[in-house]
Amino acid sequence: MKKINNISLNNFLEIQIMMKNLFIAFAFALMLINPNISIAVESPVDVQEVFVGSETMDGDALKYPKGKAEIRLQRVELAEGGIVPLHSHPIPLLGNVEQGTIVVKRQGMEDLTYTAGDTFIVGPKTPKHTMGNAKTDNAIVWFAAIGAKDVPILIPAEG
Repeated sequence: MKKINNISLNNFLEIQIMMKNLFIAFAFALMLINPNISIAVESPVDVQEVFVGSETMDGDALKYPKGKAEIRLQRVELAEGGIVPLHSHPIPLLGNVEQGTIVVKRQGMEDLTYTAGDTFIVGPKTPKHTMGNAKTDNAIVWFAAIGAKDVPILIPAEG
């Protein structure tokens, strides 16, 4: 075996592998300390946390109904003048306005306006309300719900 400065080629390769592994361990440790550190080539996947919430728009803590869990995703498109009539929700809903502007009119409270990019939560304690398109272009709102099987997302108000 050929010697390189009193080190065999096998030892040299082992040292090289060990140094590489130490660098990877060090880089991983840095990422644990600060996840924003990026040492690799940019990934083709970009994950961004858009919204985190534990309360409704009215400040009520989120609570889920009992029963078999069920996840739903709905897309609501409101044309010009479109309004979802007076209703309530028995389970929490996460809403995200994709396009346009909507106005949530809650009984006995100030109206809330949401525009494209806004996210909000409604829930069982949110007063009965309507949701309408506030502009001339269509408004698109996505709603995600984690509730229980056979529990509706929306309950129309009576009368």
